Amino acid sequence: MSFRAGLRRLVLGTLVFVCVLLGAGYVGVSLFTAERLTRPTNYPLTIDPRRLSSDAQAWSVRTIDDVTLRGWYLPTPERRRLIVMVHGMWSSWLEMAALGRDLHHGDYDVLLFDLRGHGQSDPSRLTLGRWERVDIRAVMSWARAEGFTQDRIGWLGYSMGASTLLLEAAQNPDIQVVVMDSPYGNLPELLNKQLSKHSHLPGWFNPGILTAARWIYGVRTDDLVPIRAARCWGNRPLLLIHGESDSIVPVSQAYQLADAAGSSCSTMMLPGVDHVQAYQTDPQAYVTLIEDFFEDHLSH
Repeated sequence: MSFRAGLRRLVLGTLVFVCVLLGAGYVGVSLFTAERLTRPTNYPLTIDPRRLSSDAQAWSVRTIDDVTLRGWYLPTPERRRLIVMVHGMWSSWLEMAALGRDLHHGDYDVLLFDLRGHGQSDPSRLTLGRWERVDIRAVMSWARAEGFTQDRIGWLGYSMGASTLLLEAAQNPDIQVVVMDSPYGNLPELLNKQLSKHSHLPGWFNPGILTAARWIYGVRTDDLVPIRAARCWGNRPLLLIHGESDSIVPVSQAYQLADAAGSSCSTMMLPGVDHVQAYQTDPQAYVTLIEDFFEDHLSH
């Protein structure tokens, strides 16, 4: 073998080794990041729920896939109308606790609960609205068993919780009256911009992370597009709240959602308000807006 041929073989071998090493590194980083971003975010309860209401009752329900959801139920003596509050990603019912307290003081029964894999509910992979829809069905079954008809149940969701409600409602007409605060309208489009912020990696890792999430952890995101689901909304009352300064979900997605839902969708676009910060910005105005909407559209 000539010196030149040997050198060529060495260079080629080195390039192959480097490519294999880089490929393995890319796959490894993608797998690790997908696992980290979809892992459960469970943590112990840090407040006494009876600070929200002296009659707060510990609540739990089992889903059809054997996940136990946990939370707190704030009842009223009349038990006329129920508001179910659905929190956002990597959060818990504590995110909505103050609002739940205010609505309960307004004579509504309120359910504050943790989605699967969040807070005190059973650990489970984050699926960004896919399997979380099963949780919504479990809550609906519980509410019916408690005597609440579908026309007396109001749903209020934040961020991913709001999008989950819309995705489920597209195929579940029993969800009749909904308030959505800062929902995503097109998850694949949103992930193109937001995934790198959460992963702290260059954007060219995004395809690897999403592929790993789907094939290893069963987290499929490509069809989570509430804008398409909103076309099935029909004439059910819907209130969409979105901050014009939302740094996570662009307000353009909110406008697309409203257009897809049609004339039954009322909108409140708030200048200077960031993601799910409308209540914190002006609690009294926010509570009045929510109570007026439910007062107009829930049966008594």
